[in-house]
Order: sequence, then C-alpha cells, then structure tokens
Amino acid sequence: MIARRRPSGADLLHLGLRAALAGVFLWSGVAKALDRQGAVLAVDAYELLPARAVEVVAAILPWAEIGIGALLLVGLAVRPAAAGAAGLLAAFLGAMAQAKARGLRIDCGCFGGGGPGEGVRWTDLGRDALLLGSAVVLALRPRGPLRLDRYLEGGDDGDREGPPGSAVEG
Repeated sequence: MIARRRPSGADLLHLGLRAALAGVFLWSGVAKALDRQGAVLAVDAYELLPARAVEVVAAILPWAEIGIGALLLVGLAVRPAAAGAAGLLAAFLGAMAQAKARGLRIDCGCFGGGGPGEGVRWTDLGRDALLLGSAVVLALRPRGPLRLDRYLEGGDDGDREGPPGSAVEG
C-alpha cells in the first residue's frame, strides 16, 4: 500500500508560486485580449518598436500570457512555461526600466490600458522583479504537487512516500 505524505514546505511554496504566476499571467493576458486597442497603445507607448512590430507584439502578447498562465495553472509543461514567463518578465522589466529612466509618462499597461499615464512606478518594477524570481524558481524546480506533468512523465515526483526509512525528493 502506498501512503500519501503531507506536503512539504517546498511543495507549498511551489504551488503558491505557480498559482500566483498563473493568476497574474491570466489576468494580464485576458485584460489585453479584451482591449486590443489598449494593448496596441501600451506597447507603442514604450517607444521601442517600429509601428508594424507594435501591432504584431500587441496581437501575440495577450495569447502568450494566457497560454503561460493556463499551463502553470494546471501544471503542464511547468519548466517551459516558467521559462517563458521569466523571459517575458525580463523583457517587461527592461522595457519599464528604460521608460522610467527616460521619464516617459506612460501607464505600464501591465493589466490592460496603456498609453499616457503617471509613469512607471517603482512598485511596478518591484512587482515584476518578484514575479521574475518566482518564475526562475519554478523553471529550476518544476516538480511539485498537483501537476498534470506527473501523469505524463509516468514517474513519481515525490507526491508519495517511499519505503520506510527512505528519503523522498520533491
């Protein structure tokens, strides 16, 4: 008989980070998908891309965010999804940092909206830095509880106890 073990602190951290990242990416992606013009304004306000690239990025970005959020939520392809989240967050941080350094008076456009605004705030940068750290942790340690990956891998990821006296890795 295989006994279930109680979730470890690492398991709970993994689940919390995954849920937080999934929620943020789903929220921001859906907000942008429902307001295409706002997404175009938000991307354009950073003054980094030519007009044609702005349209392409504004069209693709919401769906990339929704896809990453959905994968993280169900625990499918956690490492690639977390790596994708880390890549997007690093790009967002770079764009926001240059906007702040240049004094651009724009709304970050992180959760919809975009265009003119009060400017990128330090709290926007801090939030995305924390999210980037979370994504890196998940990319480095993608194994945790409540993942669909576990069923596709066909292996045990530490959700069950081993024989008495054995060490269980998570």
